[in-house]
Amino acid sequence: MTGPEILYRYRPAIEREVKRALGSQESSLADMLRYQLGWTPAGLPNLAKCLRPSLCLLACEGLGGDLDQALPIAVAVELVHNFSLIHDDIEDGDDTRHHRATLWRAFGRDPAIAAGIDLWTVAYQTLSASHDAGLPPERVLEARRLLNDACSEMIEGQHQDLTFELRSDVTLSEYIEMIGRKSAALISASLQLGALVAGAGPDQLESIGSFGRNLGLAFQIRDDILGIWGEGSATGKPVGADIARKKKTLPVVHALRQAVGRDRDALRSVYAKPEVNDDDVDNVLDILQRWNCRYFAQGLAEDYRSRAMAALSRAAITAEARHRFDELTAFILERDY
Repeated sequence: MTGPEILYRYRPAIEREVKRALGSQESSLADMLRYQLGWTPAGLPNLAKCLRPSLCLLACEGLGGDLDQALPIAVAVELVHNFSLIHDDIEDGDDTRHHRATLWRAFGRDPAIAAGIDLWTVAYQTLSASHDAGLPPERVLEARRLLNDACSEMIEGQHQDLTFELRSDVTLSEYIEMIGRKSAALISASLQLGALVAGAGPDQLESIGSFGRNLGLAFQIRDDILGIWGEGSATGKPVGADIARKKKTLPVVHALRQAVGRDRDALRSVYAKPEVNDDDVDNVLDILQRWNCRYFAQGLAEDYRSRAMAALSRAAITAEARHRFDELTAFILERDY
């Protein structure tokens, strides 16, 4: 994996805490959790980009907090994220993630649902361990509230996303609202949780949360681009994968609102079909190109990155942390996986 240094700095500590959270229990359920988090089959762990726990720890460090107190909370966020991925993959019918079978495809739909719920409970048990590391109980309770609120938003956003699949009239503002909940809420909470451990006040929490919200929007829009035009060797999915699944991600939402005449009719026809074939995918790709949808999406992602950095400028973080955040946001808009 390539990327900014911040995605590697905390990885050994994150991996140790994940191992501690999963424990040594031997059961089919524990095996599924280890599979989801990359500990099995044998080989190097695969925690993807470790983005959310890294954001949490960098926010804590940048505000002068205790990383030992923040680590259990950061890992709890990563476990909640994986809980959401398990259920998202089931709801979307995805067969692969990170170049291997999704949990439900490998172990079955119903067992995967149970594993997702169990991972959610492990996450909250892990968060509570921050008290053992010396975090005052009132901050532990506030951390639980922040994570709970983010989970509620994330689940509501996933529900909105599913309902959008049945509509052809989704507006851009509706879509941004949806990904603000489904994707950006947990990223924003990751940063606020790190700031909370460091003792940040309301103004600092608001600034760092706004940074995270806008960063999360930019992150998801870049994901939308990769879901259509990303190279399979990097993403693990073929070009046009989201079109084949009839996902109404931002480029398609934009095309449905902007295209006219035969192009608009063709888009509506493809997305009304029970199943989409390779010719349909190619036709949609051609329409998206004619209406400059990729460039529109990338420009919007860059706009949200600018908003994120403006919000970050109001936070009293160290110069080094600000530099690391700048590197990370640039990477998010340029990544190919």
